[in-house]
Amino acid sequence: MSFIMQPTSAGSEHPNSGKMHSSYVRQQVTETVAADGDAQTQPKPAKSVEVLLAQLREDDVLPGKQELIVLSDLSLADMSRVQVAWGTLSDTCRLHIVHSLVEESAVNLHLQLGRLLRLALKDPLPDVRILAIRGLWEDREADLVGPLVHILNNDPHDAVRAAAAEALGAFVLAGELDELSPALAMRAEDALLAILHAEMEPLTVQAHALESIAFSGEMGIRELIEDCYYSHDDEMRIAALRAMGRSADVRWRSTAQAELGSPDTEMRAAAARACGELEARDALEDLVELLSDESKAVRLASIFALGRLGGRRAKEMLNAMSASEDSDEAKTAEQALEEALFYGDGQGIPLFDESLENWEDDADDWEAW
Repeated sequence: MSFIMQPTSAGSEHPNSGKMHSSYVRQQVTETVAADGDAQTQPKPAKSVEVLLAQLREDDVLPGKQELIVLSDLSLADMSRVQVAWGTLSDTCRLHIVHSLVEESAVNLHLQLGRLLRLALKDPLPDVRILAIRGLWEDREADLVGPLVHILNNDPHDAVRAAAAEALGAFVLAGELDELSPALAMRAEDALLAILHAEMEPLTVQAHALESIAFSGEMGIRELIEDCYYSHDDEMRIAALRAMGRSADVRWRSTAQAELGSPDTEMRAAAARACGELEARDALEDLVELLSDESKAVRLASIFALGRLGGRRAKEMLNAMSASEDSDEAKTAEQALEEALFYGDGQGIPLFDESLENWEDDADDWEAW
């Protein structure tokens, strides 16, 4: 399956300017900033890297997370020791190390796993490679673009390639924000577009590629999202909804809102999140109704969206959800409420060009569908 980008009519202004993306990303940073309050003080490792590696080679008992913390922020000398020893460790041991440390890094922001996870990108186990890619999600160093593109193009496992496609989205966005060299940003975009244009690519890889390329402000991305939205494949339609939210293109608001009533659970969840990312205020009451949806994923996405919308009604509902007996819902509601309080007063830089919501392009008027 391939999707061909059609040229946008000459002279028409494209909605995805770098400036708008820059404002949009300020929202994305909020979740990471809010997590700082939960960061733990880094405990001093009880063992040296050499002692730990010797234990890993000799013992059948796998070490706990606190013992593995010594593998954080490796010096060049210790990294060399780990490289030599890595191939001698069992599959179970390597998987345990990477899984434990990536899991710990979600709650301990002091962990610096960049060097270890770059080594794990080449691990023979696909599950280890996937964990390594996902563990590097906050790492925006330029040296990752090449390895991720290589994995996307050459890894024998579709799930690993899909993870690489997902990770490249951060670099597309970094290019939009002038935080990455144009050449590297273009390399990431070209790799993603090649996947979407290829006839025989697995849908799961194409779906993640679409979600990532949506951050691009290049001409033709909106048409690409539209093509996928009208696909016969549910996976691509869900990916298109997610891409709409990431695109910062307010013209997708009505489409996302309409899908809040979809009979498909994943479509409703994707639509709810997109409504939040696009600040579709007309969808407020629909999102409130989805707080009682039978699907937890939909409820969580709706909570997130209400945090993005803000306003008195949204805050009231988030306050109520913060008392939920479900711990995930309560925690998500507390985080969303913090975001609503931060962004909801209408202060600061506008996040979207609202004049584009009713913008029409004769070369691509999807309202005619």
